[in-house]
Amino acid sequence: MTLSAIKNEILPTVRLNFKKGELIVKEDDFGISIYKIIKGEVLIFNQSEHREVLLAILRPGEFIGEMAFLSKKTQGRSASARAIQDTELEVWHPEILSKDYEDMPDIIKHMTDEAQKRLVRVNRFIVQMSLAEEDKREKTSGDKGGETASKRIHYRKNVNLPCVYRPVDTPTGIRLYGSIKNISLTGIYMEFRARNVVNFTHDPGDEFNLELALPNEKDALVTARIQGSRKPLTPGTVALGMVFTDMGEGAKKALGFFLMP
Repeated sequence: MTLSAIKNEILPTVRLNFKKGELIVKEDDFGISIYKIIKGEVLIFNQSEHREVLLAILRPGEFIGEMAFLSKKTQGRSASARAIQDTELEVWHPEILSKDYEDMPDIIKHMTDEAQKRLVRVNRFIVQMSLAEEDKREKTSGDKGGETASKRIHYRKNVNLPCVYRPVDTPTGIRLYGSIKNISLTGIYMEFRARNVVNFTHDPGDEFNLELALPNEKDALVTARIQGSRKPLTPGTVALGMVFTDMGEGAKKALGFFLMP
């Protein structure tokens, strides 16, 4: 059977379009399709410890999903992919490429397999280094205020705090509702219902004003910027990691007192 016959019999290539911020593939989900980027840009990332670690930004002509094809294993995706611009993809069934791959000399297949294994190791190293660097920055930032301040700024408390938030530069009447699951002096992990994104984007870099009611009966008004998505702790919700970009002295003192170990 010719390659063109395989293409027609198995599955013809199709085009898919994704809006900015839409998830294309999710880490650990099973999938066999291979995607070629026709236009737009795609963020490749891993989730670790509720943090999003950037692995690569892919542009037209580059591929998503080739590692699953090369590994020949029925396993979940090794990373997630999200459109960071409006993006068009060409989707291929792996059988379209299988014959070409099997016709390659064994030495070329071996070299390809080794390169794929090295890439997996490099990605793991990037994740480990990124997490270590983020922890180091958080600790260093705390050291500026002395040992006690360091402990407080590095300390992260698991909570279940309802909050009201809205995009910056929108009327105060805008009220979106979420739930903060953990908090530190540097940022929060927040969950909310997917309907919140219907009218307002929740993309990395977007900033929001938040109203927090702390259990110690102190209110805190802060501004926070989205770092990236996180794996939800609560089914049916969307989760974000956010870093504080503006916080008044009153809010800082109230939050610092609340976070005292």
